[in-house]
Amino acid sequence: MISELEQLGMSNYESKIISVLAVEKCEIKDLSRKAKVPFGKIYSVIKSLKEKGVVKESESHPKLVYIENTSELIGRLIDEKKKLETVSFERLRDFVMSIEKSESKQSKFFEIGTTVEENRRIQLRSFVEAEKEVLQVLSIHHKPKSNRESKTLWEKEIEKAVKKGVSFKCIYPKHAVLPDILAKLNKNKANQFQVKRFDTDFVRCDIIDKKKVLIKLVHQDPLQFGGVLFIENERLAENLSKIFHEFWEHAE
Repeated sequence: MISELEQLGMSNYESKIISVLAVEKCEIKDLSRKAKVPFGKIYSVIKSLKEKGVVKESESHPKLVYIENTSELIGRLIDEKKKLETVSFERLRDFVMSIEKSESKQSKFFEIGTTVEENRRIQLRSFVEAEKEVLQVLSIHHKPKSNRESKTLWEKEIEKAVKKGVSFKCIYPKHAVLPDILAKLNKNKANQFQVKRFDTDFVRCDIIDKKKVLIKLVHQDPLQFGGVLFIENERLAENLSKIFHEFWEHAE
């Protein structure tokens, strides 16, 4: 537990104290002994933990040091760590993108497709790069029978992704006929491939692993599209995920 707490931002001494207090309340002298923190250091470490809202001290004499709710504390530390990591990742990503932009290089984190070939390649990223989950919204303008060559390629990659354990939740228009590959996946209840029906003209999008987003700017003719955007951005993914789950809740 000590190494895991250190990964959450606690010092070695703080981690040792938390690991003891997670089990029991302690007097300061006993805490120093049980946590193996030098008595000359224990007061400053407890002060630091109190300032962070990790531990509390009783009003009794002698004082007892304790953690009010261990599960809430660990949950908070994990959430804070995730937020810090997200900010760090975003800064690094923005830094790399600014360099790539200045050098006119293609970016892994933000990609624009304006041709049919680019659309085909970029769409594949949704299924090839997915590790856990893909959420798909297909609008009322989706036509499964058109552009079959590209769609067959994508459907085969969806099948591969499902076989390796990726979960798919897909919103299809009410009267759209599922292609054969996807229909078989949907019938097999052992697969993590689910389809619900809901008519919407919301933008066609995929949300991948809660951090990547593919947006297709298409209308009635899928071959006459404005373009496709692939963006790695957790906040955008979170916003679109909320919209997806609203649709999913009302879908049939």
